Amino acid sequence: MNDSVKEIIIKGTAVGKFLLHWGYIPFIIYVGYKSSYPKPPLARIFSPMA
Repeated sequence: MNDSVKEIIIKGTAVGKFLLHWGYIPFIIYVGYKSSYPKPPLARIFSPMA
């Protein structure tokens, strides 16, 4: 395997790990919000004191 291909794979996995690490919980919140009925106000989702 070429060194440039290895570098691209390593960078791609690093980006994928970053996106999975920081995007998992917001994605779950988004899916839950979109599938709920009736939809709560966004302020209530992000601030438990609202």
